[in-house]
Amino acid sequence: MADAPTAHRPIRVLPAAVSARIAAGEVIERPASVVKELVENALDAGARHVRVDVRGGGLDLIRVGDDGVGIPAAELWLACQRHATSKLGGETAPGGTDPATESLDGVRTLGFRGEALPSIAAVAELTLVSAVDDGGVGHRLTLRDGTVVADEPAPRTRGTTVSVRHLFQRVPARLAATARPQTEVTQIGQTVRRLALAAPEARLAFFVDRRLGFQTGGSGDLATVIGELYGPAVAESLLPLGPLEVGETRVWGVVSGPEVTRPGRGQVHVVVNGRWAQPRGLLGQLEAAYRPVLPRGRHPVLALAVATAPDQVDINVHPAKLEVRLLAERAVGAAIGEAVRTTLGRRPVPLRLPPALELPGFGLAPGLAEERAAYDGDGPILTPGLPPLRLVGQVRDRLLLLEGEAGLFLVDQHRAHERVLYERLAAAHGAEGRPRAEPVALPEPLLLELSPAQVARFGRRLDQITALGFEVEAFGGRTFLLRAAPSLPGVLAAPSGTGDPALDGLGESGGFVETLVGLADEEPGEGEDWRDRLLVRLSCRSAVRRGRPLPRPAMRALVEHLGRTSAPAVCPHGSPLLMHVSEALLEKQFDWR
Repeated sequence: MADAPTAHRPIRVLPAAVSARIAAGEVIERPASVVKELVENALDAGARHVRVDVRGGGLDLIRVGDDGVGIPAAELWLACQRHATSKLGGETAPGGTDPATESLDGVRTLGFRGEALPSIAAVAELTLVSAVDDGGVGHRLTLRDGTVVADEPAPRTRGTTVSVRHLFQRVPARLAATARPQTEVTQIGQTVRRLALAAPEARLAFFVDRRLGFQTGGSGDLATVIGELYGPAVAESLLPLGPLEVGETRVWGVVSGPEVTRPGRGQVHVVVNGRWAQPRGLLGQLEAAYRPVLPRGRHPVLALAVATAPDQVDINVHPAKLEVRLLAERAVGAAIGEAVRTTLGRRPVPLRLPPALELPGFGLAPGLAEERAAYDGDGPILTPGLPPLRLVGQVRDRLLLLEGEAGLFLVDQHRAHERVLYERLAAAHGAEGRPRAEPVALPEPLLLELSPAQVARFGRRLDQITALGFEVEAFGGRTFLLRAAPSLPGVLAAPSGTGDPALDGLGESGGFVETLVGLADEEPGEGEDWRDRLLVRLSCRSAVRRGRPLPRPAMRALVEHLGRTSAPAVCPHGSPLLMHVSEALLEKQFDWR
């Protein structure tokens, strides 16, 4: 039997209490949303000290106190009404134009004090205590179920304290959807950290169940704030970025060295005009830049501040204004990416030891090869990417030991050769992947026998494979015919491919066909390029192996070529290849006076 037609229900305006609770759902998703709104209000009010207290995961109590300008007693009630704000407009301009309308596009505040308050009051008990001077007397307003239950004088110096109790108690479905208290505290902590980075000149303190979680000192310096939020190990690794000038946009910030990375992007921060945001286009360019110089799946700790004119930013991409779009995003992202790639690619991993661990002497020891006469006659190795270095010798047929003014340097010979070969391969193909040299015909065509599952995937890659200089054609069934290959190191040319007699023949040849077929059978990961992965694997296959003794001219040549690469501190996989043992560490460990 067919369902009876739905009876028409008249359209009507919802009661204020119902519409307020619906609107609250748009702003107040979880306790962290409340904290974000209240701290942003405090910062907009000019606060230089902000304290955040949460109890019971923010469901029992959220309290945010500040030393901002405060709210006059007569305006406290108005601040809790919808669409009431002090942040737009003033008196009506001549001609009847409302200045609030004209100033929307140029707004520089984080939010609108009063916009979030009625939404919070709809789902919790809300108390505001505020004063506009230091006389010691302010005013308290408490709303429960939308009804004023307290409106009275209260002790308070200049500033505002907002207390939110029993969040979502009157909204059972929303309360049931909240996570465990500890999970909610983690979300709140992440929110406060983002706000602290967006306002480094303000002192923020975060308390959980009456215990201090973390606090910042209001130094105004991004590097200092990062250290206060994430600890001394991160602070010691930070490298400066910029300042960069790109048109009307100025960018500056810090990035952790390659020795400090994270498995996720949670500590990659971008602040645009004082607002923590996610400009997705810029973040994509940023990740593409650091991906080749960090291990796969790892991300840095990074904080960037972007300052530009308000009309150069679209803040309406996301309802919560988390995602923004810069009008000059491509140019800004390219400049930032180049700065990050260069900074990380030239940073040797510093050796840090526990206080109780002593370094062994660096004299002649088993596994350390040195030719004394040759060392005495060697001049310094001078390159644009490395400091002046003197070659000492080879350690256990794996590492090159060098001496510089800043201490000792250890170079992984396999990874260093990988970096040299990778940049040689990349340069041989140009920026767009087209080979600059003609493919070389093989003495005899090679048959590539593929599995049924590989055939379709390999076929989809034929255009990309051809663009690299390989001539491959289908030969029927599951067979492909390889007729020619690019003249590249590890493929047809001398394995080293550097043009340096000291390195020619140093690497390993062969295996490129297996690499080609194997990689065609894979899908690149997020932020990865298939062509680049092939070049990385070819360089790895061709590089000198660990455990191979090297003649002294080859050691020098390898360091010289490494110092002329764009990223002499990391291999193409993103792993460190250069370690620095500082003079200060040696003095401390050996107690040199």
